Amino acid sequence: YVGMVEGGMGVMNCLSVYTKLSIGDSLAAQIPAFLLSVAAAMLVTRSTGQTNMGEEVIGQLASRPIALLGAAAFLGVLMLTPMPKVPLLTMAGGCGTLAWFIRQNQVSQANRLAGEQRAKERTKPQQIETHLAVDALELQIGFGLVKLVDRARGGDTLDRIAALRRQMAIDLGLIVPPIRIRDNSEVAPNRYLVLLRGQEIAGGELFPDQVLAIDSGLAGQRLSGMETREPAFGLKAWWIQPDDRERAESLNYTVVEPTGVLATHLTELIKRHAAELLTRADTQRLIDALKQRNATVVEEVVPNVLKVGEVQRILQNLLRERVPVRDLEAILEALGDWAPKSKDPEILTEYARNALARTICSQYKDARGVIHCVTLDPASEDYLAANIQRVDSGSVLLLPPERQSEIATRTREVIEAAGPAAAGATIVMLCSPQVRVWLRRIIEAVLPQTPVLALNEIARGIDVQAHGVVSFGSQTADIQSTVNA
Repeated sequence: YVGMVEGGMGVMNCLSVYTKLSIGDSLAAQIPAFLLSVAAAMLVTRSTGQTNMGEEVIGQLASRPIALLGAAAFLGVLMLTPMPKVPLLTMAGGCGTLAWFIRQNQVSQANRLAGEQRAKERTKPQQIETHLAVDALELQIGFGLVKLVDRARGGDTLDRIAALRRQMAIDLGLIVPPIRIRDNSEVAPNRYLVLLRGQEIAGGELFPDQVLAIDSGLAGQRLSGMETREPAFGLKAWWIQPDDRERAESLNYTVVEPTGVLATHLTELIKRHAAELLTRADTQRLIDALKQRNATVVEEVVPNVLKVGEVQRILQNLLRERVPVRDLEAILEALGDWAPKSKDPEILTEYARNALARTICSQYKDARGVIHCVTLDPASEDYLAANIQRVDSGSVLLLPPERQSEIATRTREVIEAAGPAAAGATIVMLCSPQVRVWLRRIIEAVLPQTPVLALNEIARGIDVQAHGVVSFGSQTADIQSTVNA
């Protein structure tokens, strides 16, 4: 009406003009309403605050330049509308410039604080004690083997080590300490080193993209690959491509993944050095675990009869010959019977072994329940026993080193001759309890894997088959080797 009657405008012109005016008026009303709503919300939420709201708003905007950048971008978008462009451009430029200055100030402050922190670190006295800690077990790897310990890249070394620690607890009763793994730039890319209390004890070479084919003596044909030695037992082996795995297995090779080779090597090293890994703290943990199940036997022996350190030494003697100490209850039962009569750890170890006779036999019997052995003739046992002298600290062997070497050599010859008759079974050395400890010490240099058992360690129901007799009763004695059918 106003446009057409009073203004004399046409219908279409009137619709166009007043529609734009209506939209513009709405927009002009919405912006103040929006600002009013924001202000009301700020007042309501800060009604109980103790700080100055104006200072806090400015402080928050100044601490977050991203908010000012957002405001500058919004104002820049508004310039696309028919609104005054000069004020919008001025405000957008001001917000953007202020955001840039705030950001530069934050970076400068961060650099200054970092510099002050580095200066404090340089002037801070070094804690020498942090360099004294030594890991019980450590695995150092070259950068080419990092993928084997990275789960994201398919490496399962960490899982295998966790399984290894569980298995050692089951097999030996030993609490294997955590194995620290770290990459070392000084180690060749595909090599690894195993350290025991900071000292290198073994190493090997792995190829992550290949598999190891091991010849256990039954392989029928040589493989085309890189020849090497399996690190745990020194068997002849070849690194081959995964595509050749089926062919190698068809030729009676045992094919193992690189992480499996490493886990087997670690397992063998832990068994070999188990006595060194058992600490007083570990011994106390084993005793405390047993006390929860059988407090009587623990309270009778520890600490009333034996100290934790003395029990530790006996357990170390057992582990040194790979005798499991998992049945700690039987061990303490034996110590409770004999420790009041003698505190000699060698004697107490022999009594503990006697209590573990069935456990020991189960390690060396074959599938038919037979233990294959070589024995000493009576004259040789008497000769060895006559040269063992008891002293206050234990016992000493009076034989000169060259005589001990001769005995070890003769024993090795008999055991090697008896090998075929044993058909691959473990051959043990069987002797009387009086000479067992010293016979083991004499032959361990040349026969480290040969167990030496006493006659009283053969459990009831276990059959024994002798494959040879060793005689060294005099300087001129000959070896007698008789192989039983």
